[in-house]
Amino acid sequence: MDNVILSVGAVVVSGWMSFMSFGVVAAAGWHYFLTFGNDKLLYRTVVITCMLLSLGDTIISGLWCYQWTTINWGDFSALLLTPKEAIALLAFFPTTALIVQLWFACRIWMLSMRKNVWLPTMIALLAAVSWCIVLWMFAMLVKRHSLITADSNLVFPVGYAWLVGSILTDICVFGGLIYYTEIRSRREREYHILSPRSLVVLTYRLIQCNVLPLLAQIALVVLFKTNVGLYYMLCDMTIAKTYTFSLLISLNARAPILEAVSSNVIITQRSDTTPRRINMIDVRQDTLDPVAPWQSAGKTDCEYDIGKGSLQ
Repeated sequence: MDNVILSVGAVVVSGWMSFMSFGVVAAAGWHYFLTFGNDKLLYRTVVITCMLLSLGDTIISGLWCYQWTTINWGDFSALLLTPKEAIALLAFFPTTALIVQLWFACRIWMLSMRKNVWLPTMIALLAAVSWCIVLWMFAMLVKRHSLITADSNLVFPVGYAWLVGSILTDICVFGGLIYYTEIRSRREREYHILSPRSLVVLTYRLIQCNVLPLLAQIALVVLFKTNVGLYYMLCDMTIAKTYTFSLLISLNARAPILEAVSSNVIITQRSDTTPRRINMIDVRQDTLDPVAPWQSAGKTDCEYDIGKGSLQ
């Protein structure tokens, strides 16, 4: 009975958590498209790709639960084989992690006013190496597809390398966001065009968005090293949604900036004698000429490009 709880029961619990986490991601994605429907095409493409990968990851998790609880229930010979769904999961959540980590690497590069190159490059290299390791694991499992114990002895030692690389990547992202959104901005915050409250909200969201994947992978290591059976799949089946949620939280955190800039533009428009039409402002995270926000304290409100609907 204990073996069933630690195997089939663990997969069922992990599957339900996968469904619930995708519900949270879907809600965050709905909020993103409602608020930033005219966002840059690249950002929308990244969000849609990660949400589709999360959806595929959730469907595969549900199929795994269905196989073990309905079709193969009581057939212990089938339960001893490595599930095809477990192999398929290796094509979803590592790819999601790669996309989000690369996006955060670009984000850190933008926050540094495109001056810090070595940290984003190191993040991108670590993310690519981790993804290549998982790709090798996926190829070997597809080629062998034997008993769970035999496949575990083959891929799990290499899986530690993936975990270490992915955790190091998230630590680098976390450190970069801490520095550029909290430490440096706090030191120069009095010169920023936005209110301190808006920056606090944005900083809190940006820091929090990378803590979640980092904690999820640490929990994966802890659950795997303890005697809890397949309950470590709880992290495997939800980590794709965790990364996608982190991406959406970071993008949705720009809402206070949108409100602050919109109010600033409206005030400027009211003071102008010539009426002009104000379009939806596309809050951009990069500029053509990288200038730190605190270096633009002397600039006037006319530098907001109202006609094109973008914040330059």
